[in-house]
Amino acid sequence: MERRSFQSPVTSRAPSATRYKPRFAYRDSLRELAPVSRSQSRARPGRTVDIGGHGASNRHESTHAPTSESTKVPGPPKPEKDAIKDEAGEETSENARVWHVYNDEAQKADTIMTDGWSRSIDVLLVFTGLFSAVLTTFIIQSYQLMLPQAADTTNALLVELIGLQFNDTARPSISQSPQSSLQQIRWVNGLWFSALAFSLGSSLISMLAKQWLQAYLPNVSGSPRHRARQRQARFMQLEAWHVPGIINALPLLLHAALLLFFAGLVLLLWSVDLAITLATWIIVAFAYIFYFASIAVPLFYPECPYKHPITDQLRIWLSPDSASPSPPIFAYSSRKATPEEPPKVIYDARASIATYEDAVDATALAWLFNKSTDHDVVSAALQAIAGLPRDFSALRILRDAGALPLIEHGFQSCFHKDTTVDLQWHLVDPDSAELYCRAWMKLTRGTTEQWPFDIVEPLWMLQDLNTHPDVAAIASCAVALSSFDSHMSQWELLAYLARCSAGETQLSQTTQCCLLDSISECFVRWEMPLAVIEDTVLRAVPVLLRMLHLTEDLPNSKVRSAAALALYIVTCGGIVDLGMYMSEEKRRGEYCELMIEALSAIVETPARFGVQDALLDIVGGELARLASPIVAQSERFPQRLRIVARSSLSKLYVDGRIAQGIVPDSILADVLHILFPPAYLSQAQQSVFVTTLVETLDTSSHPDITNWAVRLLEVLLSRCSLIVSQAFVESNGINAVVRAARAGAVDSRRLQIDSLRAMCAFIASTTSEYKASNTSHPALEPQFDVLFQSDFFETLCSVVASRRWWLFEVSGHWLPAIVELCHIRPEAKVGQSVVKTFKEFAERNVGEEGYSETLAHLDVIRRVSEEVVS
Repeated sequence: MERRSFQSPVTSRAPSATRYKPRFAYRDSLRELAPVSRSQSRARPGRTVDIGGHGASNRHESTHAPTSESTKVPGPPKPEKDAIKDEAGEETSENARVWHVYNDEAQKADTIMTDGWSRSIDVLLVFTGLFSAVLTTFIIQSYQLMLPQAADTTNALLVELIGLQFNDTARPSISQSPQSSLQQIRWVNGLWFSALAFSLGSSLISMLAKQWLQAYLPNVSGSPRHRARQRQARFMQLEAWHVPGIINALPLLLHAALLLFFAGLVLLLWSVDLAITLATWIIVAFAYIFYFASIAVPLFYPECPYKHPITDQLRIWLSPDSASPSPPIFAYSSRKATPEEPPKVIYDARASIATYEDAVDATALAWLFNKSTDHDVVSAALQAIAGLPRDFSALRILRDAGALPLIEHGFQSCFHKDTTVDLQWHLVDPDSAELYCRAWMKLTRGTTEQWPFDIVEPLWMLQDLNTHPDVAAIASCAVALSSFDSHMSQWELLAYLARCSAGETQLSQTTQCCLLDSISECFVRWEMPLAVIEDTVLRAVPVLLRMLHLTEDLPNSKVRSAAALALYIVTCGGIVDLGMYMSEEKRRGEYCELMIEALSAIVETPARFGVQDALLDIVGGELARLASPIVAQSERFPQRLRIVARSSLSKLYVDGRIAQGIVPDSILADVLHILFPPAYLSQAQQSVFVTTLVETLDTSSHPDITNWAVRLLEVLLSRCSLIVSQAFVESNGINAVVRAARAGAVDSRRLQIDSLRAMCAFIASTTSEYKASNTSHPALEPQFDVLFQSDFFETLCSVVASRRWWLFEVSGHWLPAIVELCHIRPEAKVGQSVVKTFKEFAERNVGEEGYSETLAHLDVIRRVSEEVVS
């Protein structure tokens, strides 16, 4: 089909500054950026990238690091026992390997923990029983000392009797052994009864703790991730309710009871025998000095073999920062940075309060890589971070748990640095290195963290790994996210997407999403001269359009939503909270809005974005597909967006990039629906638009297309200029609209009305132009000839005679146009048949609104016809 074009009524946007400033930011970006210790670019010096016109790219690597050709890459490492290979991006899915590892490690750890606590409680219960029995024996004796004794009364009376029998000088002396006072006896019994209460209370809590431990290990079924979440949730609640502290504190009750017993024993012996008391006191003092020393010494010397649960609990209380890396979830809901601590996050919507499921997953991974001493287990936990969803809300938990340094160390372990000969890095495990790269980007995206300089050379090596394109692409993403001052690193991401869209390189969907998200991130935080930005935009838009075209048949593809967001960021300006678009649901929910804005900007100035014929066809197809949601969900789209879409679709429709055969009929019908009423157009644009609509009427039999094309013609032909009416006639519009009217007799009453209205609008505009010229207009005569030669009058009469119409429609729209036409061409022999048909129609509607007007119009037509005859 021939391409037609017209000037877009929307003026093109001009750059407002010569320096690019970030146009998109999360809400946290409004605060001042914190100073960054590692702020230099990680892009390789001298590296150049060329993106070809068809998506091909040629990279010229510098000699600052060994290339893949000079690096011997060994085969894949020996698979671990029972290892499960996860698909890219599925490292944390329901059946991912990390959850199998977690469940195995958790089962071992829980078994050791609960068995240890259970054995300790058993020993505690045995000691409590023995101690309580011994203590009860002492209490039975000491308690008797507090009660009145009959023997004591008898002895006192005997002493008095003997005193009466002898005088004071002759009274015999009675020797008495030392006796404890009543106050002393009360203290002894108080201490011993307290010790018994401590001992029995310890046994009661111990029995409850045994029940808690039994309930901690239920048999949970389900997927590996479900079982891991259930276990981690129980473990978090165990710590949140201080169950370990309670169990570890149980011996303290017995130790306190023993101390009270010894105190009572020393107090009882104090007034009886000083030597025995001192000996007992010294033994007890030495025992408790050793007891407290065995608790305190491990606090200062962690390697000391004096292990004690009380020491571990004291260490947690005294140094909470060095305690478990996975604190309860409740600790993260109110966490705030101290004023002295500079903020490390530029923008990160995921830094908000974590959802429960994400917090459980994060604490599970943190528990795994902090508690385990197995290198394979730690690696599995760290690499699983690469598969976390984009909108994972608990990344702060992992960062606070120290995941980032461990990831950097794990990445370094994937290489071997030869320090004997060439001082070069040699790649050992490219697959693990790629996982560590993705995990690093997941944790640092939106922060000021940059790739460490001491391992940047291995990262450059991964970029040159041609045998592993996914690995090389992910490494390029890591470099780009650490090099916002280097446009070459951004262009390299475009080069990978260009080769992928051209079919030269096969990249996984996860890698493509990572590349697109990295491009979005770079454009968010990039600050470059205007010339570099315009050059990058010129390269980026065609690549992103091809990526969208590749996923045309995959509407639910994550690549498609990521490409749409990147295209919107590259083409459109304004301040946007990008944190909202971390969620895949949010991206898909606003896909139409983003694409309408982006594609409309491209249609407005295609040359600025490097978009030519083939790509404009892609733009037209994409924008046309967005017409259906705009029509079906009109309340969702604001009026401004509908106006933008109407302007762009008008241009594409007139250019012939949206037409029958190019897009499905249902989509074309929705496009015409959006174009009604048409946007403001110049006379030249209106003439092209009318010609295109007539072509659509001629080639389409779809009822909705016909209906909306006729309605658009009615608006365009109303009070139109001579150029527009001439275009309508020359494109055979009269016959096309008349055919639509005849088709309406079977298909649609509405189509008949719209068709006749369109023809009457054309007649009114033509006759008005004719009368305004004062003389015969040579350009209008052929139009009248075509009109009278057509079947318009015959069709009009048949339509009026076949159905019942609203009389005001006839008198207000149809007859006035016929009257004006009869004045211009009174010699045409159409008045008699028209008068007869309309007369009969008026007689069937006597008294209705418009009846008198109808008769008046018919009288005028009759008089004009009679004057010609006479």
